[in-house]
Amino acid sequence: MLLDVSRVSRFYIDELIHALLDGVITDPDLAELQRQLAACPHARQRYLRSASLHSRLLSLNHSPLPSFLQETTPSRPPLRFPVRLAAIAAALAAIAIPAFLLTRQPPPRAEITASHEVRCPPGSAAPSPGPLKPHQPVTLLAGWIEITFPSGAAISIDAPCHFQLDQPETLTLFHGRAAVHVPPGAEGFRLDTPGGEIIDLGTAFSVAVGSDGSHPVVLTEVFDGEIEIHAGQQSPARLRGGEARAIVGHDSGLHLVSTLDDSPIHVPRPIARPTPAPDKNLALGKPVFSPGYCVRPHGSVFPPDNVTDGRTDDSGVPGDWSFWLAPDGASGEFTVDLIDPATISRVSLQNTANRGIADRGTARFLLLGSLDNHHFTPLIEDRLPAITPGSPHPFHDFRFPPTRVRFVKFIVLEHLRHPDRPADHPLQGGGLSEIRIFEN
Repeated sequence: MLLDVSRVSRFYIDELIHALLDGVITDPDLAELQRQLAACPHARQRYLRSASLHSRLLSLNHSPLPSFLQETTPSRPPLRFPVRLAAIAAALAAIAIPAFLLTRQPPPRAEITASHEVRCPPGSAAPSPGPLKPHQPVTLLAGWIEITFPSGAAISIDAPCHFQLDQPETLTLFHGRAAVHVPPGAEGFRLDTPGGEIIDLGTAFSVAVGSDGSHPVVLTEVFDGEIEIHAGQQSPARLRGGEARAIVGHDSGLHLVSTLDDSPIHVPRPIARPTPAPDKNLALGKPVFSPGYCVRPHGSVFPPDNVTDGRTDDSGVPGDWSFWLAPDGASGEFTVDLIDPATISRVSLQNTANRGIADRGTARFLLLGSLDNHHFTPLIEDRLPAITPGSPHPFHDFRFPPTRVRFVKFIVLEHLRHPDRPADHPLQGGGLSEIRIFEN
């Protein structure tokens, strides 16, 4: 007769488990049990079932035994772990857990792997490198942050932004702009937004999450691979490399569209990394006023104070873009109030390509200075080169004789337009991403 080794092994494991829960296990047997549990999944399953049984019997330890057990007189020595002893020793299940279960490592979590010049609201601590706490909202006023997930997926988020980690491979972006890279083997990463879910199927894409003041507006563009979008009651839509869509909210619900106001959807890549001015920028954060600026549906609002907000490279999201655009068809102008008079001799200008659409921007400009906002002195007249979509957004320096001013007026004398549109097309006009003003 052949011996069933697996059954013998199971009986041996049961003997060790019963001895442990009975409180009579020896040190050598405890060490052997821990070795068996660490090495064998089936042994761990049997242990956990026995511990569960103990917990259940413990709740009944004050109840009388069934009559058939009360009347039974064993005709042989009892087993080391009869049912009656299980009820008495049940409490040991909670405290006699093997060491490997107590020291088991927690599952991996998403981690903050990089950040730059992060600034948070007053009273909020800036997130530090290391594991990201789940279900804890994070708000950044400035800087950028990179998060890496256990699967290898990585997301870089630009401020201003608001997000939180929900699950090991799911992040909710309430507001802000992000670039996502999901390598092969990490498919399934999910980005939730107020407009819907974006499920990555192994790709690289960018997303901008904003609003039009009352409804969400989410722009997304796929650079490589494929994503799946779930928005409202519509059927899931798949986007492949080179495709872009917007999720826009209406009173009737959420809709997925391929253009916004007759313009293509584009989310610039890579995420902007603002370059600080090497010298003191007198214009940073200063008020700006203008006769008019571009306002269109779905969060396409481009006020003049965007040129002094310190955010560069046509960054931002719907309702919170970082550049100024003149009204449709107009060249436009704006004036920066330095508050305190200063002697200036240099400006640094960054043109706009209107998120890569390349239908607006400054071609030729005039810069004026004034102390009273009534009498202006010409400082310089020059040209700005257009930005090629997908290329860097450089700053261009312009020098002039030192002049004491408080107000600096920028007038667009000639604006850019899309090369494939007629000259009278309404979607064109002046614009600028950022102006920096220096003493020297």
